[in-house]
Formats: sequence, C-alpha cells, structure tokens
Amino acid sequence: MPVAFPFSAIVGQDEMKQSLLIAAVDPSIGGVLVFGDRGTGKSTAIRALAALLPKMRVVLGCAYNCDPEAEEGGLCGDCRALRKAGKKMKTRSVPVPVVDLPLGATEDRVIGALDLEKALTQGEKAFEPGLLARAHRGFLYIDEVNLLEDHLVDALLDVAASGENLV
Repeated sequence: MPVAFPFSAIVGQDEMKQSLLIAAVDPSIGGVLVFGDRGTGKSTAIRALAALLPKMRVVLGCAYNCDPEAEEGGLCGDCRALRKAGKKMKTRSVPVPVVDLPLGATEDRVIGALDLEKALTQGEKAFEPGLLARAHRGFLYIDEVNLLEDHLVDALLDVAASGENLV
C-alpha cells in the first residue's frame, strides 16, 4: 500500500489546507472547491488528509458507508430496515474513501442507476449505486471540473447543497 505524502509537509497552501480541515470537521458545509495550476498539490492534499483521518466505522456490506451510530434519517434504506427489524448491524473500520471522478463519466456512473445486469439476468429491480455512494463520508475528487458536462455539475451541486442523492 502506498504511503501518502504527509499533510503537514504541504507548504504554501494554507487556505486550501484550512478549508479541507474545516470540511473534514464539519461535512455539513457541503464540500470544498479547490482550483489551481498543475503541481499546486490539490490531489496530494486530499489524499494526505484522508490518510491522516482516523478510520471510520461503517455498516458491513453497506454500499453507502452508512455510520452505524447515525440517526435513522442518516441511514440508507437497507440499514434503516435492519435497525427497524431490531437486527444488530455488523460493522467494520475502513479508511476514509477518496474516490476519483473520471473525465467522461456518465450520469448513471456518478449518481447510480438501475442494475441492468440483475434486471436482465434475474428479473429483479435493483439499484446500482454510483461514485457518490462510494465517496459518502469521504472525498469525491474531481480533476478538471470545468470539463464536466453541465448536467453532471448540476447534479453534484444539488447533492452537495441538499445532502441527498435522489435518483
């Protein structure tokens, strides 16, 4: 496993580092938009901060990295159903995720869509979570956000503002 560059060793980017630390402490701010020329340490800072943060507890098998201590409104449908049924949620500790959003990603890849394989092979309706689900409670890193299609940027801004990904 590669060792991340130490967050404290990044110099000359005090405002960026402070904004990332604020977002890590209070995710309700909705995210941080960092811009700068190549080589200014944007992706290095994100990866270094994620490596610095303590591992987080998640519900085992949950595609959304649900926090087992979250209130009911902060859980996905599956985790909410487990809690309502009185079943004990098995948990595990995982590193804070850093998910890269590739250029050319489609809307279904980002926000999720119908799981076509399951629908065609098993005849079941199922949701296939997207990159936002993988990045939940972590970081979604978008390099060259200006090259994303407008509807994707709109969807990402809606999710950041509302705190919910409605498909």
